[in-house]
Order: sequence, then structure tokens, then C-alpha cells
Amino acid sequence: MPLIYPAPASLKNPTVAVGNFDGVHAGHRALLQAARALGGPLVVLTFEPHPRAILNPGKPFERLMTPDEKVAALQPLADAVAVLPFDRDVAGWTPEEFVNRALVEWLGAAQVVVGENFRFGHKAAGTTATLAACPAFATTVVPLLADAGGMVISSSRLRAKND
Repeated sequence: MPLIYPAPASLKNPTVAVGNFDGVHAGHRALLQAARALGGPLVVLTFEPHPRAILNPGKPFERLMTPDEKVAALQPLADAVAVLPFDRDVAGWTPEEFVNRALVEWLGAAQVVVGENFRFGHKAAGTTATLAACPAFATTVVPLLADAGGMVISSSRLRAKND
């Protein structure tokens, strides 16, 4: 069952920022700032467990935050945090099913904000262009944030530093 923290009585026409948000690092915060600037209530949509745990169960990876830590870090940055339980069923959704079930029917998104490398749906077939083609909401694609040395700030890079 999908969860929203806190469970609002009503979040009408929200801006929905979508991602795994593992670590809630500077790149994530830049995406959330861009989403907040669009106005309206801001909902962060994330997934638990991390999709890698379902899609590549034999290939362990280090999480940067526990699920509770992630929700706690996201709550001050948004009006609500929506957690979609990620399982084999959700992994099998087509991009169109994800858009319709999660973004349109569940959250009622007026705007969707994602990073430029966001992929979704079965076999990561959905792209930012897929989102932009949806007439139900406006889509904003945020460029990836780089550090002073020009390296993209990402959870994968942070995990590599911790190894």
C-alpha cells in the first residue's frame, strides 16, 4: 500500500518530484529547489525498497540512508513524502502504467519534476520525453548537478567513495 508522510487531508494539484533520493545529497536538493520554485504543494515520490534491491537482488549495494532516515531528510524539504512500495509488480509496470497509476491517479500531479537521467517503467523504458508527452501534467527536467571539479553529484558516486 502506498504511503504519504504526513498523510494530508488533501494535496490538490501538487508538483511531484520523483526519484530514489538515496542520500538526499546536493543534487537531490537542487532538484527539490527547482520543484519548489514551480509553486503549489510539493510532494516527493520515492520508492522502497530501493529498486536495485528488486531488479538486481544478487548484486548488493550500499544504501546511503535507511528508509526512515530518507523520509526524515525529505520531510523538511517538501509538503509530503510519498513512498511507493517497489516490488516485482511495480517493476513490471509499463511507463504508461507508472504515469497513470502513480502520478495521475494516486498523486494527481499538476507538474512532475525529475533529473535528466530519470528512467522508469518496465526495463527502464520510460524517459523524460515519455513524461513530457503526458498531457495530464507539465514536466520539468532538471540538469544534473556537478561539483567544482565537473563531476556529477550522484548517489552512485557517493557509494563509490564509501567503498
